[in-house]
This record gives sequence, structure tokens and C-alpha cells, in this order.
Amino acid sequence: MVLNTQQGALDVISIQKRFQEFLTEFRVGEEFVYKKRINEMVANHERSVVVEFEHLIDFDYELAKTIQEFPDYAMPALKKALLEALKMIDPEYAAEIYEYAVRNQQLRGVETFEEAASLIPLNVRFKLPQSSLIRLRDLGAQHVDRLVLVEGVALRVAVSKPFLVIPVYRCMRCGFVQTGIVGLTEVFAPTKCPRVSEEGQRCNGPMALDSSSSYSINHQRMLLQERQEELVGGVLPRGVQALLTDDLVDKVKPGSRVRVSAIYRAYKPVKAQGERALDTFLEVNYLESAEKEFESVELTEKDLEEIRRMAQDPWLKEKLIDSLAPGIYGLRDIKEAILLALFGAPAVVLPDNTRVRGDSHILIIGDPGTGKSQLLQTIAKLVPRGIYTSGKGSSGVGLTAAVVRDAKGEFMLEAGAMVLADGGVCLIDEIDKMDDNDRSAIHEALEQQTVTITKAGIHATLNARCGVIAAGNPTFGKYLRDRSVADNINLPPTILSRFDLIFIVEDKPDDTRDRELADFVLRVRGQGKVDVPFSAETIRKYIAHARRSVNPVLSPDAAEKLNGFYLEMRKKSDTPDSPVVITTRQLEGLVRLTKAHARMRLSGVAEAIDAEAAIRLYNVFLESIGVQTSSGKKVDLSTVTVGKTSEELDTMAKIDKILVEMLALAGANGVLEADFRIRCKEEGFLKRTSKST
Repeated sequence: MVLNTQQGALDVISIQKRFQEFLTEFRVGEEFVYKKRINEMVANHERSVVVEFEHLIDFDYELAKTIQEFPDYAMPALKKALLEALKMIDPEYAAEIYEYAVRNQQLRGVETFEEAASLIPLNVRFKLPQSSLIRLRDLGAQHVDRLVLVEGVALRVAVSKPFLVIPVYRCMRCGFVQTGIVGLTEVFAPTKCPRVSEEGQRCNGPMALDSSSSYSINHQRMLLQERQEELVGGVLPRGVQALLTDDLVDKVKPGSRVRVSAIYRAYKPVKAQGERALDTFLEVNYLESAEKEFESVELTEKDLEEIRRMAQDPWLKEKLIDSLAPGIYGLRDIKEAILLALFGAPAVVLPDNTRVRGDSHILIIGDPGTGKSQLLQTIAKLVPRGIYTSGKGSSGVGLTAAVVRDAKGEFMLEAGAMVLADGGVCLIDEIDKMDDNDRSAIHEALEQQTVTITKAGIHATLNARCGVIAAGNPTFGKYLRDRSVADNINLPPTILSRFDLIFIVEDKPDDTRDRELADFVLRVRGQGKVDVPFSAETIRKYIAHARRSVNPVLSPDAAEKLNGFYLEMRKKSDTPDSPVVITTRQLEGLVRLTKAHARMRLSGVAEAIDAEAAIRLYNVFLESIGVQTSSGKKVDLSTVTVGKTSEELDTMAKIDKILVEMLALAGANGVLEADFRIRCKEEGFLKRTSKST
């Protein structure tokens, strides 16, 4: 609710009296809400009481209006009212607070009402109603010095530092003490001692800040930016600096989505005194999480009825695939895999608190013009927290997080795309275009789903609990079947092995398919629409309900099916020289896909049919990268997991063994390259050689 701004403000005495009455008398039913909260504050050794602004509006509209319109004027009286209410509820604790405030007041020579109130170590924090929410880009001159409610993403968060509330300066010559004048962002310090002696002589000694006598509180700056889903078209996100103080410090990590009640400030920087434009920031009064994930999508009873009907449809999966990115022809297996990634599986926390991710990662490598980018952009619009980024424009900061310097030269921790996508999906286009440093930064984020930063005195671990759907182009422009997967994909094996499924999309001439594709493109582009079973909004709500309400567990039948497939594939590696077919990492990926498929059916138990669907997609993945699974031929995943085939790895190991033996015999003289080559040829290694050391 935005309060009427036409009425005048209450006087300070009335504000204090009426707010004290509110704290001690307001109740819901038989419960005195704020007496209880004050008791909880004391019990938890806290310094703040959170006030629901709607309660205050119901109790005393005029008081609420004054606080919202004139927060600077009202806040000192509110703190004194809280102290007086505390005296009635817990006199002993109130006495400690009062003595602390008086002692500081005497020490610093404070005289004004406002300064005295600032020394009271208590805070009144207002939770404004959602109906009063203002978009960051809509903040304007009419909101300056008013209490407003905004939401955004904490893109950057600085290190906490002391913040001067009452600066005390002491003369270096005579010891005279004087307080400085505090502005919104600067302190105006006395430069020369104003003390006049009995003889009428002015001291004029240099004044220096006395840190031990000054009153400071902790403060922290953050950059609050509009959420991606709020932006339309190519509009750039609006960002506003925000100031956190006292017990709000260190409550926010980069990438967190927050809702804040704050005073909107406008000021003139000292270095820009000749300019008319003002800089702005938010002085945060209250802060709470505003995470918007699939789980927070609002569902009506009508929505739930439709979802239940959808779940009973035997053709549900096919209809969901038809409705996902309908403007892209084909790619049904890839769309099914993406659907399972969107449904996800519940994360598993082991007894030792180790967290096993439930999000699946999908990689699509395709020839140019096969619809990869369009597919990712469509998915980004579908999910509540879909962050789309391009490998060309992604630095290490862009994907994970980094410590950067702001305009003031201070170090700030900035969230990257995967941290911003926490609780959603990160879509990385042209992942092959990133340099090696950027790719290596996402190792931890892909597997542990965290990002750890230790730099410039900042140590932090940020959550990156998101599925990753990435796309890239083949190394040689087109996928070459006579080359290995590692040769065709310009990514290190340590990254490739962290993707649960990899799909290769080739643009091969095929008369029938080309005719169907041309007809599809002309029909869709000509009519500008595609008939689909479900709208994007319906899919979003269905997935939201599934993720919120369904946490599947493996049935014995599903576990047996996965176990049988795993053992069958391992049998193809039953000798030491056999290639690696499957590892426990791939088995964990199959479990995730199986549970996700059960979630899609809104089933709390993953059955054999879910395991079969996961195994089918896994076989599609193997065949996509050139591995034949149905012919009984030995298959080899080493090219994905380590970048080389098992045969190549075995050859390298044998050659290295030869070199070690020759070096042991040669001693300090070393081994000639020619002799080494001759020995390798004798052993039958005609292609693979190694340089001497």
C-alpha cells in the first residue's frame, strides 16, 4: 500500500508515544505480537525488531504515513519508543542498553536528539507490504528520502567496514575534542582547532580523527540490479547501490535475490559539486530473501486441476516435447533430455553432509544453423531463473564469480551467470569459444554446485545449484566422424565428463528430412505461429508443481534395471586392455535422469519405465558420439572422460615405461632420441612416440 502523501507529519513526541503504544498494545487475536518479538530479541541477543507495516497501518494510519514519508524525522523517536517499550517488558536488559547509550553520549559530547538516538544500539526494521513494491527503474525524484520497497539481485557485495555515525576529532596540540558533521556519504571534518584560550588566542592546532572515541557501526555496500526476467527486449538492467548497516551486514551473498525496505537517497558527490545531477543509493532498513525459483511459481486451484489432468495423459511426455521450443524442427531426443533437466531430481545429502547434485547437465554440439542458440534462448524464457550467457562474452566472472574493484577502488565480490542461476538453469551458448581459464573456473560449479573465491582478503563460497544446458560448435566447423569426440569438441575432458548427456547434431543432406524441414520453416515463419498442446506458462506451472511436490525415490525394479545396464556395459570392459564403457559418474547421471522422469509423471516412486527412459537417452548419447551399443561391439568412453581412447592411453603408458627403463640403464648420459625411436619400433609402436627428457 502506498500511503497518502497529502497529510502533514506528526510531531516527534507524538511519534514516540504512539509507536510505543503500538509496540505494547497491538495484538492479533489474544497474542501481543510485538511484546513477543521484543522478548525474542532479548532472548536471542539481537538488536532489531521487525515491524509488519500493514500492522502499523491498521493500528495507526497517520503514524504509518509519517514514517513512510519522513523516515529520517521519525526514526530517532522510534528508537526511543522501542527503548521505552523494552523498559516495560525487560527492565534489566533495557537498563544495559540505556547505560551504554548514556555513556557514549557523555563520551562524545552529544547534545542533539537525533545524535543521542543514534547511540541507542537498537533498530526498528519495517517490512513493507508487497503491494507497495516499486521497480528499480521506476525510482525517481518523488521517492527521495521516502521509505520504499524494491526487489533485485545482489550482483556485487563489498567487504564489510566500519561506518562513522558520530566522528570525534581531537586537537593534536591541546587535546580539544569536537564532533564532525556527517553527510549522507561524507564526513566534514574540522581541520583546525577552534578552541580559544583565556587570553583570546585561537589554538588552530591540527585536528585528527579519534577512532577510539568516535561511534561507528558495521556497514557493507552492494549493487542491487533488476532481475533478468523483468527485462523486456534489449533493455539494459538498472542497478542501484545499496548500503547495509549493523546487523544487516553479511546477510547477503552475491547472486542472492532480495527484497528490501529502504530509504531512497540522493546526494551530490564532493567531486561533482558543480553538476546538477544527483547520485542515488538505497539505505536499507529491512532485508529478506526474494528467491524466485520454480518452487515459488504461484498456482491456483484451477491450475492444480489442470496439472492433475495432464499427469493422467498417457501421451504427456510426447505433448511436452511437442510444446518445448515448438519453433525448432525435430531434435526430439534433445528436447526430452532438456525436459528432464528442467524437472531435475532432488539433491541427496549423505550422512557426512556431502551433497550429491540432483541437477542434470546437458551438452549439445552441433553444426552451424542447427538451432542450438534458439533452443537455449527459448528455455531461458521458460524457466523463472534461466540465465542465458554466451561463451564469447563470458569471462571467469561471467560464469562463476570474481573479486573486482568498484569505482571507489574497493574490492567487491561479483556473482557470475552460474551463481545468478542458483535454483534455476544456466544456459551457456558457444561454450567452445571460452578460453581455458574461463572453462577451468566452472569445474567446481558443475560438480559441487558451489563457487569458492579466495582473493584480496575475501573468502566466500557461493551456491550455484543449477542445471547447465550448454551448446557449442565442432572444432573444425563441422563434426568429423573420422575424428574422436575430444578432437571434435574444443573442451577439456574434465569438463566433458561432468555432463550427464552429450548430443551431436549434424547437418547432413537428406532429401526427405530436408523437404520436411523446409515445409516446417515456411509454414511457421509464414503464419507466425505453431499449434502446441501446452503453452509455455502451462509447462512452467507443471514443472513448478512437480519440483515443489514430488521427490521420487528409486523402486527396487528401477534400481535393478539400472544395475543390470551398468553391469552389462561393464562386462564389455572385462579385461585389463578393454576400453572403459561406463563409470559410477555415469551411473549417478542415470539415477538423476530416472528420478527426473518419475517427477515428470508426478510419481513419488521411480519405476522401471523411468529407468528405461533414462537408459534409452543414455544410449542415444553413446550412439550420438559414435559409440555403437546395440551391435555388441566394445565401446569406449575414455575419449570423453580423459580425451583419449583406452588404446591410446595404454600405448602411452607402455611407451613411457620403455623410456623409464632406458633412462635407468643409461644413467647420467641420457637417452638419444634415435635410440628411443628404434626401441619403440621394435616393440611395435610405429605411430606413438615420446620425446626424450
